[in-house]
Amino acid sequence: MTDSIVPQLVRKDFLIWRRLILIFCSVSLACIAAVGLLHGHVPNHVMLNLGFTLLVTPAGTLGIVLLMQTNVFEKAKSTQLFIMSLPVTARRFTLAKLLVNVPVFGAVWLVTTAAAFAYTFGLGLLPPGAIPMMTMIFLGVFVAYSGILAVSLLSQSLGTTILAILFFEVGTSIYLWIVALVGPVGRHVFGPIAVWNRTAIAVVALQVLVAVAAMGTTLVVQTRRRDFV
Repeated sequence: MTDSIVPQLVRKDFLIWRRLILIFCSVSLACIAAVGLLHGHVPNHVMLNLGFTLLVTPAGTLGIVLLMQTNVFEKAKSTQLFIMSLPVTARRFTLAKLLVNVPVFGAVWLVTTAAAFAYTFGLGLLPPGAIPMMTMIFLGVFVAYSGILAVSLLSQSLGTTILAILFFEVGTSIYLWIVALVGPVGRHVFGPIAVWNRTAIAVVALQVLVAVAAMGTTLVVQTRRRDFV
C-alpha cells in the first residue's frame, strides 16, 4: 500500500470537523474586527491587553480543541481502533493527524499574528523596538502548540495532554519573561528601532528549531512503535 491513504485520512478529519473549524475561524475574524473597533475608545494599555486576549483566545482554543477531537477523543471513542484495523501504519496515521492540525492552526495563527502586528505597530501602541519581542511571543505560542500536539499524539492520553498544556503555558511565559527582562532583548523593547542582536536571532531560531523538532521527533517515534493501539 502507498501513502495515498494519508490524504483520505486527512480529508476524513476535515469533513468531520469542518463546521467546528469554520465556527472558530468566524469567531477569530470577528475578534480581529472587534479589536479594530476598540481603537480610540479605550486607553492604549487596555487596548494592548484586551486586544491580545481577543486575538489569541479563538486561535489557541481552536488548536487545542481540534487536536483533542482528532486524536485524544478519537481513541477514547474507539474510532482509532477501527482506523488502525485498516492497512494503516502508525507513521501514516500520525502524518495525517499532523497534516490536519498544523495547517489549520498555522493558518489561523498567521492571520492572528498579522492582525496583532498591524494593530500594535500600525496604531503606535508599542514602538518598533518591541518587534523582536512580539515575534518571540507569537512564535512561542506556536512552539507551545507544537509541543502539546506532539505529546497528545505520543501519549493519546487526556490527562497527559492536559498536563502538557499546563507545562507549556507556564514554561513559555517564564522563558519569555526572562528574555524580556534580563536579556539583551529587553533593553531595546521600548526603543525607536527594532534591534535584531545575536540573542534575539538565537531565540527566534531556537523556537523554530524546537517546533520543527517536536513534529519530526513525533513522526520518528511513531514510526518505530509496535503497540500503537
